[in-house]
Amino acid sequence: MSDIKILKSTASDLPEILALQKLSFVENAVRYNDKNIPPLMQTLDDLLEEAKSHVFLKAVDGNKIIGSIRGYSKPDYCYLGRVMVHPDYQNQGIGRKLMLALEKELGGSVFELVVGHLDEKNIALYEKLGYKAYGEKEKVTDSLYFVYMRKNQ
Repeated sequence: MSDIKILKSTASDLPEILALQKLSFVENAVRYNDKNIPPLMQTLDDLLEEAKSHVFLKAVDGNKIIGSIRGYSKPDYCYLGRVMVHPDYQNQGIGRKLMLALEKELGGSVFELVVGHLDEKNIALYEKLGYKAYGEKEKVTDSLYFVYMRKNQ
């Protein structure tokens, strides 16, 4: 692995980020037995619209985007979402670096995210970074419940 850098994304990165998103979230579709999960259904137009209100960061290895995260700030909290790392680069600390970089970029003192109840690897990462589950799990489909997590700085 060469030197991975975390950088702000630009609009020209979005097609590559969308392709990475579709690759990265296939595992979730299998896990939840649902090929119509939002990350797989999102279009480039959707992503371009989302980029108007969200900060997008990318992890790059050379000139290849191998990870991404997005989020936004509200007065009371910051929201982090769609943490993704290319399957060939997982378990190397890249997701952690992306999350910490986005927390720093957004500022704020309260961070929130949502994760599927069966995403054990992601839940473990978020817990290591100080996030704790709060509230009730939300039933999304018969096979998917959302777990809400929060971190106070």
